[in-house]
Amino acid sequence: MKNKDINIIKSQFYRLVEIMQTLRAPNGCAWDQKQTLLSMAKHIKGETDELIQALEKNDILNIKEELGDLLMTIVFTAEIASEKGLFDIGEVAYDICEKMILRHPHIFGDKANDINSDQVLKLWNEQKVSEKQLKNKPSYRINQALAFANNLKKAEKVQAIAAEVGFDFSSHEDAFVKIIEEANEIKDVLNDKKKLQEEIGDLLFAVINVSRLAEIDADQALANASEKFAKRFTAVETIADNNGGFNGKSMEELDRYWNEVKKNHSSGD
Repeated sequence: MKNKDINIIKSQFYRLVEIMQTLRAPNGCAWDQKQTLLSMAKHIKGETDELIQALEKNDILNIKEELGDLLMTIVFTAEIASEKGLFDIGEVAYDICEKMILRHPHIFGDKANDINSDQVLKLWNEQKVSEKQLKNKPSYRINQALAFANNLKKAEKVQAIAAEVGFDFSSHEDAFVKIIEEANEIKDVLNDKKKLQEEIGDLLFAVINVSRLAEIDADQALANASEKFAKRFTAVETIADNNGGFNGKSMEELDRYWNEVKKNHSSGD
């Protein structure tokens, strides 16, 4: 295939991804915005059935159209997953590329490329069995989970996989002890940036452990905390403006404003 053709394919695929992102955006299409991973199942099935019908009739123009419709539902579903921080279409493409290379050692590996189609199928099935055995290992699945785009979701998934084999705290109360332990370790490395980064990571991981075991959505909890901070800071700014602005104010004085705002807002804020 010519480079020009490859560039066209790249640009049009990226164009499709951008269109789906636009449709799912806050100012996008109401119908597209309401779709979920579950609701996409019926759309994928419908487009697949229509493609099969076109293939069986050898209707080339219709095959082309139905392939486009099916591709759209795949990109659509991946976009929903990306918004949730699970994975994106790039990761989908990467995984299938790796799988295709792994299952064709006679083309991409060290196997001799002198086998017929029946031998290729045998080799494919042997590779599938080997992959299935590997995928049953928790360590393999944990390492696969590291590909999650959202770091909060990544930590939750890693912990959940370990929990499947009993490597977990018995309750969120027990997990809380780890937060105290990690917080204390941070005190000892405050002046060592490299170690501090590591210990902060451990602390965040411990916090997510508690939220997971308590069945709290850590991502939503963090979003709520950011919104609460924004609301309270806005109120602090109003008080500061009424007293000459932020310039010249000490942290102690601003902290008094903050405590005043906290006192005047309900616990829900």
